[in-house]
Amino acid sequence: MSLLAPLVAGFDIGGTNVRGVLVDRAGHLVGADRLPRPHEPDGIVDSVVTLVARMGTDAGADAHAVGVGCAGTVDRRGVVRASPNIPTLIEFPLADTLSKRLAMPVIVDNDATTATWAEVKTGAARGIRDVVFVALGTGIGVGIVLDGELRRGAQGFAGEAGHMVISPEGPECVCGRRGCWEVFASGRALGRLTQDAAREHRVPAIVEIAGGVIDDIRGEHVSELVAEGHPEALMMLDELGWWVGLGLTNLVNVLDVSTAVIGGGLSEIGRPLIAAIRVGYNSLMHDSDHRPPLNIVGALHGGRAGAIGAALLAADELHQPSRI
Repeated sequence: MSLLAPLVAGFDIGGTNVRGVLVDRAGHLVGADRLPRPHEPDGIVDSVVTLVARMGTDAGADAHAVGVGCAGTVDRRGVVRASPNIPTLIEFPLADTLSKRLAMPVIVDNDATTATWAEVKTGAARGIRDVVFVALGTGIGVGIVLDGELRRGAQGFAGEAGHMVISPEGPECVCGRRGCWEVFASGRALGRLTQDAAREHRVPAIVEIAGGVIDDIRGEHVSELVAEGHPEALMMLDELGWWVGLGLTNLVNVLDVSTAVIGGGLSEIGRPLIAAIRVGYNSLMHDSDHRPPLNIVGALHGGRAGAIGAALLAADELHQPSRI
């Protein structure tokens, strides 16, 4: 494989790991590495610096720029304002701190935004100009591309659609409000929906897998049975798909995108999840008979999407604006 210099490093700072990749300008993967995520900001910075050096040594070529995707609200200057999964990252100037340590350009953005760019540039939505990326994990993160450009909003906070309130009297969200989209449509939500079904005696097999304790049911228990085609699990996936579809109809009505890419940990369920979301969306979109169908696809890059997209954004900053 012929590599296009210069190389760029990309990172995804998540709740558990600092995941790094080294890519060339075309997005060809040159190297990858990870470290457990430290609790404190200085430790996170140290981990990124260590991985930049380590991946460069392994590849025999140094990075010329670094991109970082981080969970939480990240402003346009690369300051992490707040991160629910990394509570020590409060008003932390991650981009400036890393740039000084590494003596090279560094961009920092929200992890869903960087994952979106990976899927649009080299993934499932390659070349498509109007896209939403929906990361279904513990919560929900969203990235937006309109007219070929990433949309970050006035402050850089665009895409917090997981906290759209879709049922004001619904369960409490981690953000403190009630009825947010991610309460009904995330990986955590799949567990809660299944617990509710268990209390109604609708999913005895899933209760059995969870050791007979309803409060111990998690989304993973459903995922295991989906792979076997179990009817209880497919029923819960249909219910989740309806809620995901509800949020998608709101996004499509506002943004008029042509494609929705489904990523995040829950997307590892694969085709059954995408099928359930399509059914849910099609049942809810009010004028579906009078508009082209929404293209709903699974993400291509999996768990590396955030890091790959961050690297590609860093490459773009060296050469051109973030557009396709």
